[in-house]
Amino acid sequence: MTRRVAGIVAEYNPFHSGHAYHLAEARRGTDAAAIVVVLSSHFVQRGEPACLDPQTRTAMALEGGADLVVELPVPFCCHNAGVFAGAAIDILAATGVVTDVVFGMEDREAPIETIASILLDEPAPFKEALARNLRTGLSFVESRSRAIDALLPGAGGVLSRPNNSLAVAYVRQILKARYPLEARPICRLGPGYHDRTRGRIMSATALREALKGGDRSALHEAMPEYAFGRISASLASDRCLADDETLWRTMRILFLREGSTRLASMAEMSEGIERAFVREARSGRTWRQFVDSLTSKRYPRGRIQRQAIHCLLGLDQETNRALQRSGPLFSRVLGANGTGRDLLREMGDRATIPFVSRGSEIPEGAAQTVERLRHVAGEIWEGLLPVAAQRDPFEPPLMI
Repeated sequence: MTRRVAGIVAEYNPFHSGHAYHLAEARRGTDAAAIVVVLSSHFVQRGEPACLDPQTRTAMALEGGADLVVELPVPFCCHNAGVFAGAAIDILAATGVVTDVVFGMEDREAPIETIASILLDEPAPFKEALARNLRTGLSFVESRSRAIDALLPGAGGVLSRPNNSLAVAYVRQILKARYPLEARPICRLGPGYHDRTRGRIMSATALREALKGGDRSALHEAMPEYAFGRISASLASDRCLADDETLWRTMRILFLREGSTRLASMAEMSEGIERAFVREARSGRTWRQFVDSLTSKRYPRGRIQRQAIHCLLGLDQETNRALQRSGPLFSRVLGANGTGRDLLREMGDRATIPFVSRGSEIPEGAAQTVERLRHVAGEIWEGLLPVAAQRDPFEPPLMI
């Protein structure tokens, strides 16, 4: 029998009991000999800085049951579900050792392979419906949801749930690239992604709100003891981003200084939205009010936040598109235990991209652009902390 190695795509922003369950189920459900996690860097898919640095989140993952943690490069972290999921699946496939991809879903029995096939093949009726919906001013995500629902009733409702949407994106990339990976959905525990209910199993949204509100008891209840200890230490040392006040001040200065002409060249900017960024920045509102003022059926909240982060990182559209075409060119090793180190040795003969521990191992060319963005992201994240940090954001991999 082929040895199974489970792959997981994660942000752990922050790590909670639902994540611990996911890791345990991944090992149990696949009878995995090892688990590889692809982890977001300093900024996350929803368009925000992570609340904890990658090293701390890596430690939580290893303590929670992962064996090897590698990094999703910065250009793919803070992007729409298709780019985010596609790059993460590319990395798991590139290890040469991962056999199964395990992900949570709100609706485990949903026909995600059929939905993914429609999105990949784009039959004529789907394309026509999509174009009609876009002409009405709906966002791409909503237009796509309505178009696929017309072909497969109920599919739009499946895609409306965040974890389902990511699951479809994972499967679509597996089908598109014809990777020999087995998709393994598991039922997501607890309340929905945006649910703010507090308790033993909480959504990441509710956890972040508890963090911002200083509710340590809620955090303690919803996190494994080792994860709560890590986040408590980060809070005590001012290494946790628990609010967005500094982010907003930084963003506002950036938008006003750059102006709409410069912002127009940033990744994913279109249709004159850059002028609205500058206009709303002049109002001096909070970050939440700024995003709310720009959110519409055409521009969902996540898209606005991601566009803003691209501006913060200096990721221009030309570079963005080039890196999307190339896909991940390498991945940083963030941490490993003994089993993970054995995997790394095996990957030395089987991996199709470099998995590096030192900057000197990164290939020349476009990969150096990715590494430069990583340094920019890390240094900006450190600068957003409550106390300006002097710490090097690029520590060696954590080996336990």
